Formats: sequence, structure tokens, C-alpha cells
Amino acid sequence: MAEKEPLNRRRFLQATGVAATVGIAGCSQGGSEDTTETSGPTGTEISAESVEAYPYSPGENDVQSAQQVMEAAGYGPDNRFELSWLQYQSSTWEEIANTIRARLESAYIDMSISQADFGSLLSQTEKGSHEAFTLGWIADYPAPRNFLQLVDPANTIYDAEGATPNGARLFWDKNASEDNSVRAVLSEEFDRIQNNPEGTESAKQIRDEAVLNIEEAIWASAALLPVYHGVSDAFWYDRVSYDPPRGMGGSRAKANVSVEELAGKSRLQGISATFNSLDPVASGNTASGGKVMNMFDAPMNYPNGTIEVESLLIEDYTVSEDLTEYEFTLKQGMQFHGDYGEVTAADMVYSIRRLVESNNSTNSYFTNSVLNIEREVDEDGNVVPGSVGVEQTGDYSFTLKLQQPFSNALSVLAYSAFSVVPEGIVGDIEGYEGDMEWEDFSTNPIGSGPFEFVRWDPGNGGSFRVDRFDEYHGDVASIEGIDAQIITDETAAFNAFLNENADIAGIPTSKFEPEKVSLESTDGAQERGTYGQLENEKTINMSRTPTIDTFYIGFNMRKVPKPVRQAMAYVMNRPSFVESVFKGRGEPAYHLTPKQVFPGGADSYIQHWQGNE
Repeated sequence: MAEKEPLNRRRFLQATGVAATVGIAGCSQGGSEDTTETSGPTGTEISAESVEAYPYSPGENDVQSAQQVMEAAGYGPDNRFELSWLQYQSSTWEEIANTIRARLESAYIDMSISQADFGSLLSQTEKGSHEAFTLGWIADYPAPRNFLQLVDPANTIYDAEGATPNGARLFWDKNASEDNSVRAVLSEEFDRIQNNPEGTESAKQIRDEAVLNIEEAIWASAALLPVYHGVSDAFWYDRVSYDPPRGMGGSRAKANVSVEELAGKSRLQGISATFNSLDPVASGNTASGGKVMNMFDAPMNYPNGTIEVESLLIEDYTVSEDLTEYEFTLKQGMQFHGDYGEVTAADMVYSIRRLVESNNSTNSYFTNSVLNIEREVDEDGNVVPGSVGVEQTGDYSFTLKLQQPFSNALSVLAYSAFSVVPEGIVGDIEGYEGDMEWEDFSTNPIGSGPFEFVRWDPGNGGSFRVDRFDEYHGDVASIEGIDAQIITDETAAFNAFLNENADIAGIPTSKFEPEKVSLESTDGAQERGTYGQLENEKTINMSRTPTIDTFYIGFNMRKVPKPVRQAMAYVMNRPSFVESVFKGRGEPAYHLTPKQVFPGGADSYIQHWQGNE
């Protein structure tokens, strides 16, 4: 919104009737008729009309304010609060947790710290057996809605009957330690985003205003505390002519585009973490996502990880006026690997059906919760086979029907889970017996991407190999293939890079030395320069790219009183954490919505939290 007048958020709230006071005190004010009592003592009062900037002493270790807000709520030396903190297994998060714990001791909060692997953390927080927790959200598609759905109250309640939430594990129901007017504002404003999907300027204005209102309600509630937005550092030797992926990340980029040339050898060497499946519908982490991206093609694409979505398999498309029905025409002549022939609409329909219907699919969230594709469900909530709203209308054309309008449908179709596979290759949906068992396909896949699968030896110490696909319909890769070592230990991975057994790699924070960075040029938001010297006496190329993500601390709203949440907000010095813990590899986060997709961009992001708009 750089070329428009700043949004008048207060006038908008008053005009739309949602100017109810958003109280951090845990009680309703400003004329609200809601008299629901909340659990736990109340804290400092901050209303929606007074939240003109981030209210919790940004850039400070404000232990005094944390102590005051707890004392105002009745806490003290003889009435301390015991808080449990659950985090992902991470040395950086552990350092942050220990720092916060030490500061909160003076504010009458005794914090215990426990760690869990990613799967266990998700399981525990979905059951509600937690108080404070740490998680992050990486963009599925580049729009504020993708982030703000995390705090849509109905989307945070994981134990509601028949619910299929995918928001933050806040459990923000009527029993939460928060004034219900705040919950109402969040619900109403998120509905405004959902109900105005059109591409018109007026619809965009409504969505933008709703984003700011939600961000301010997050501030007011302290239900979720954004900590930092990530950056991706890439490092490579001079022998590689490399165009580093942009903000959507390396798992959204194809090596035939990012690797332009390789001198002195024909195959690119890399390092990989472990992964479990190469089936697009079951790929679940960054390591497998990047490999699926190279071996498969989805209908749409983020070219080299940029946020501007483009057609990949699609020649043309039309959209209904209400944004619920899409008709796509595929390019002709695109080939699958091996002897599976040409890509047709039948393959695309089968692939989307698998994503929705297959018991092997772990990515149906994208079809069911994000796109909300038309489908029928039985009494147990299972999708009725063959009821999915995708239909072949010609050899190279198909339709996709949604249950409600969604303005980011094309962006979501760039996700690798929507990649096309040969019709009937796996018999895991009704109507198909399958050419191979799913276990075989998930470890020996057939796609249509720029690289063709050769071998995968799983586990630490294993390897992964793909060859260039010379019949690729897009830009054929300049390299003959990619060989990756699977290494789980970060020191061992770094040593492999030092020994030049990898051409491109990352450097773990424990080994990173900020004084060796020299960033000399920019390409949009991406900075480029050099890093070194390394221990092998070489100076290498480096890029730093802000990624579209937010890492945060959240609270179980049924268990953690507002003054405790406020106290943590006061003692969290984000710039200090970014510099001391992450060695400058990140950006302090004051909004849930990252800068790249914030209304008006990075400048408006800063102006909003600083109160300068």
C-alpha cells in the first residue's frame, strides 16, 4: 500500500460495528455487553483503540513491567505461577527458553522446560496437554490469510467434536483466559478476509484492513507471540553458477533453474537430511519436498521460489465469476519418466483424487482445509470415493470445483502435493488396482519433472541420486544429475562441505561466523556476497534471503492467564535473540504476517508495529 493513504483502522472498526474494546485485562470494556468471566487474574488493560503500536516494550528486557503486570493481577513472592514450556528439540530455542525463564523468575513465574521431536510436539499440543509451546509456520501460499488462519479461534480448538483444525494450538474457546470480545473480533475479521476473495481494489482494501485489525487483536491478547522471521543463507563454491531460490524457499525451487552451470564436472553434489517418502501426497519435510520438486511437476509453479505463481503444466485456464470453479487445459506433449507416456487430464484427475482419498496421503490438508474442494463425506467423516470435485472434460482438460470462493487457489496448486503422477500407478483409491505397491512407488517414484529418480539408500550415511530428464517439457537441466549424501549430524555435514564433497550447502549456526560475511549486492530482498575464508582457505559465495515464515510462542488459552502471557511478552527482547542466539540470521517478528505479504510490504510492516502510520 505504499502508493495509497494509510488505513484508518479506528474508523473502519467503528463503521463496521466491531469496535468492541479488546481488553488485555480479561474483562469487557468500552460498551461491550459481554460479561463472561474469564479464568485467572487480570492484567494491564490495553484496548483496541489504544493499540497504536506494539505495546510490550519492544527491544527491551522489561522485567519491571513483567513484574508489575503480575503484581496487578495478584501474584507475588507467596503466589507464584508455575508455567510449563514445551519446545522443539533445538539448541537455539533452548537458549531462548533459558533466557526467558531467568527473567520471568523476578516476575513470580517459575518456568519448567521440556523438549520433544516434531511429531511428539504436535501430538502433545493437539491433545491440549501443554501450556506454553514453540512452533513455526512456513508459507503454504504467499498471503496473509495463510498465517492468520492460525489464530482464527475456531481453527485453534483441537478437541471439538468433528473438528479438523489446522491453526495454532491455542484452544481459544469460551473457556479461554481472555475477554470473549477479542475472540469475536478475530473471528469476524478473519471472516472478512475469507468472504472478500475477489481481485478488486475494494475487496483488497477490506482484506488489508482486516489483517491489521487481527494483528492488533493478537497484540492485545498476547495469545501468540511472534519471535522471528527466518532468513535462508546459501553457500557455494565458484565452480557453480548458482541463482539462489527466493523467499518461498529451496523446497519450492527446481535445480534445472537454480543451477545454471557447473564447471569441471557434470554432476552436482549435495547434502541431505533424512526423509521418509518420495510420493508427493506423502512427502512431509523440507528434505523430501526439494526432491519431489525436482522429480515431479505440479499444475502451477513458483519460479525459483519467487512469490509470483506461474503455469507449469497448464496451458490455459478459466475461472467462474464466484471463484469456485476452475477449468484447466494442459500443455500437450509433456512426458512422464520411463515408459509411462504423455501427461493427460486423466493423470491429473487421478493425482488430485489420490491427494484427497488415499489412505497414504498425509497432505489432504491442502485439498480439504485450504482449497476446500467439493467432496462428500460419510458418517465417519471419510471422503466418499469418487465424490471429489475434479473431473476430466477432455484429453487435456479438467475442472476443479471448490465449496467456497478462494482467491489463492492457483498459488496452492503450485504445492508439490498436487504433482501429477501416471494414472493408476498405485491402487490406493477406488477404481484402480495399481501397477506397483505404494511402498515401491514411494521409494521408486515416477514423475514428469526435470530430473528422473535413480537410487535412494535411506538413513544416515545413505545417498540419493537423480539423472537429468532429457525429454523434459521445460528448460532441460545443464547438469547431468544430482548426487546427495544423507548426513544427519550438522558437524559432519559441515565437514563434508569443507572437504568439497558438496557444491552447495548451508552452514549450521554453531559453525557460522558472522565476521566472515561480506554482503555486497542486492537482488530484490536477496543479498549476495562472499563468506570466508573457510578452514580450507577458500572464500565462497553466499546469499541471504528473507523467507516467508514466522516462528512463535503460543499458549494454551484455557490454562495460561493473560498476565502470564503479558509478562513473557515484556521480557522477550527479539533483536537480542536474533543477534546473540541466531547470530544475525533472522529478523525480529512483531506480526504473525511476514513482511513479504504484509499489506503495503516491508515499510508498512515496520510503520505499523512502531505506530508511525
